[in-house]
Amino acid sequence: MQQTLERPSAEQQTEPPQGGAAPAAAPKAPPGPQGRETLRMLRVLARQEGPLEFLDQMGARYGDVALLDAPKRALLAVKGPEALRHVLLANQDNYGKSNQYELLTPVLGNGLVTSEGELWQRQRKLVQPMFAKRHLEPFADHMAAAADSALSAWDAGWEDGRRIELSREILHIGLDTVGRALVSHDFSSHSEAFGEALANALHQVGAASRSVGVNAIQVLPRMTVKRATRLANNRRWKSGMASADVLVGIAREMIDERLRNGHGDRDDLLRLLMEATDEETGQHMSRQQVLDELLTFVAAGHETTAHGLSWMYYLLSQNPQAREQLEAEVEEVLGGRIPLADDVERLPWTKACFEEAMRIFPPVWHVQRVALDDDVICGYSVAKGTRVFASIWTTHRDPSIWENPAGFDPRRWLGDAPKERPRFSYLPFGGGRRICVGQGFAMMNATILAAMIAQRFRFDFVPGSKIVLDPTVTLRPLHGIPVTVHRRTRGQVPGPVAA
Repeated sequence: MQQTLERPSAEQQTEPPQGGAAPAAAPKAPPGPQGRETLRMLRVLARQEGPLEFLDQMGARYGDVALLDAPKRALLAVKGPEALRHVLLANQDNYGKSNQYELLTPVLGNGLVTSEGELWQRQRKLVQPMFAKRHLEPFADHMAAAADSALSAWDAGWEDGRRIELSREILHIGLDTVGRALVSHDFSSHSEAFGEALANALHQVGAASRSVGVNAIQVLPRMTVKRATRLANNRRWKSGMASADVLVGIAREMIDERLRNGHGDRDDLLRLLMEATDEETGQHMSRQQVLDELLTFVAAGHETTAHGLSWMYYLLSQNPQAREQLEAEVEEVLGGRIPLADDVERLPWTKACFEEAMRIFPPVWHVQRVALDDDVICGYSVAKGTRVFASIWTTHRDPSIWENPAGFDPRRWLGDAPKERPRFSYLPFGGGRRICVGQGFAMMNATILAAMIAQRFRFDFVPGSKIVLDPTVTLRPLHGIPVTVHRRTRGQVPGPVAA
């Protein structure tokens, strides 16, 4: 169980040398549950919302560094700016990806999210310039065109007062906008099949990662997490892999079409991926690597944006003043026209609402790592092989950082307020060297889409409905977000935009 560090006896203790500094204190074993409490916390982890409850309880009871020292399954929950900075930046080379990412490789391939080492470094170097500011303007045009088309379909098909499941609709329109920017007009016919397959694949990955059976079998010698999942729950494994095959098939078809017919005038990410050249070797990405990165960006790009927007509209429905201010800003800045890339910075309240939604319900709610060697975090010892949960969820809700952390307050993101908070207190796109390369793309997409939806629709949460969180790879509403739809017209906003 939990490691006990011996303290020196009184006879062994020595006074520091005259005129010198006292020796540094030896690292302590992290606090954490003992005995039956350890078994209880393992049961908590296996529940539907268990991983979030686990992180909440570990942080509240034991602090920023807390150890669940189960046999052959040491798990360290870390939160707060200092601990996260250590794991994700200061000593990031000591924290590799945990084996749970192996479950994602059939879904996302061996792209930037799942790869490590030299492959990751080479791909990051090739991909990062693709999200430079000069590329964002044409991406914005693709996003706005796709959103306008999808919203017109909403307009034609929805009567005022209709009840819908919001997250499903936002996921579809989000996939349309991201897909259009990444692969031009090719994606629209595939969005529904891709979205449903991705949702199921990620749900099965999340369920497997918290499965008692899967985690129990993993402690056996030479047992991989993939094999453990097949043995413990073959039905889930087959369902997830069937969905992954759908994703791979759609992406492969898009690449093959380009290889046959060329890019033409299509100015999109797929073209950039296929034309990227390594400066040192002069080589292009292989077809497989293009496929893996395309899967990664379509899947990860639309998941973060769509879920963030779904949570934003859920929160706005319960904060009518904030919603009216967003609608007023959109009316004042855009006046009914389609937004351009330059409009994003002219919509600070809209952008702030999205950022605050990602604070309360972070789409990327944690980052898993494994300690490659012994280490010390905030004065606590960490043994080699310990699985580390870097908790974005609890850090975003920490009352020592955020006043009224459960409250929705977009003012936190205006003016100099963000600069006054410590680094690594807000990490919706991760942190350190592996911070999401497409965060500028995601923020632009979310702001454009939020503004265009607000021009035409308002959503009211259905009273009495229950929201169940589904912490898979991203933080989803398991049973959706039921709302009623109300059409909006220009000028339907009371009062001016607040300063």
